[in-house]
Amino acid sequence: MTCGVGLNVLVTGIGGGGNGEQILKTLRLSKLPNLNIVGTDITEYTMGRKYVDVFYKIRPASDLRYGEELFNIIEKHAVNFLFTGSDPELAYLSEHRAAFRQKSVGYYLNSEEMIMLCRDKFKTYQKMESLGYKVPRYHKIERVEDIYEIDFYPALLKPSTNSGGSSNVFIVADQEDALLLGRYMLKGGLDIVAQQYVGSHEEEYTIGVNSDERGNVLGSIVLKRIIGNAISSRHKIISNNRPYVVSSGFSQGIICHMPELQEQAEEIAKALYSTGPLNIQCRVVEGRLRLMEINPRISGSASLRAMCGYNEPEMIINYYLHGKEWSREYKDKVILRGLEEFEIDA
Repeated sequence: MTCGVGLNVLVTGIGGGGNGEQILKTLRLSKLPNLNIVGTDITEYTMGRKYVDVFYKIRPASDLRYGEELFNIIEKHAVNFLFTGSDPELAYLSEHRAAFRQKSVGYYLNSEEMIMLCRDKFKTYQKMESLGYKVPRYHKIERVEDIYEIDFYPALLKPSTNSGGSSNVFIVADQEDALLLGRYMLKGGLDIVAQQYVGSHEEEYTIGVNSDERGNVLGSIVLKRIIGNAISSRHKIISNNRPYVVSSGFSQGIICHMPELQEQAEEIAKALYSTGPLNIQCRVVEGRLRLMEINPRISGSASLRAMCGYNEPEMIINYYLHGKEWSREYKDKVILRGLEEFEIDA
């Protein structure tokens, strides 16, 4: 089966409830005419198949034949625009962007420098400090002995690189916890950074900032996260009668206008010279953003944003392919998530 004449969009990594699946949802909510969607994933058992016109099971981005398979799909379906739904595929696109340009495939991507920086949380914290921003205290953990140097608790232990969806993120109340979990993470070969736990999970936000290839801010949007149920919480402990919570990779909450926070987030995007999508995960303490991490990609909350009228994939395609103006308009809404069953042909 081939796509028809029209706008042919390829979305990779469409399974697991991750970014690719959310991008598919936004595309189906869009008003893009004559839209044909091709989707890929490393498994055939993916919910994303519900939203595509054509599906392919494809090798992982780490496989040497990944690029060959991907470009065969692009040529077969005359793909006009590409969205990546996983971090390994984002890295592949970033490293091979000239090859995609040669095939006349459009994409919305931050700079290679930004992508490399944000893939390492420790280096991101260092960069933000060098720019004069206040970040939670942090410490690199390369061996067990480094854990004894942590002098801020409670803290988060998290992978500094190769992480996503809050996987392998733990809250440690004291040194005993840190030694137990730190040893476990080091044994698993994880690259660890300890980060001071700041603020409250009731004041956690995801702020998306979109910029063009010259670093000009196109728009921004706020999600005040509602955290507490099984879907939205990754890890939770009680210490000194206070709850400490790590959110999961499945965002839900209040899409809202918060000009003061948006202005701070846009300042960060400009300071970093962001030239694409940027998602700032943060908590707010005394009216100021306290950085948790920065992701240089379309957010996993993209479909929630689209439900409020801020449809990034639609605006990206219209902006880059058709020269249409970016819209900053969206409605404030509370959007919650649950589980949904979907039957596919075996």
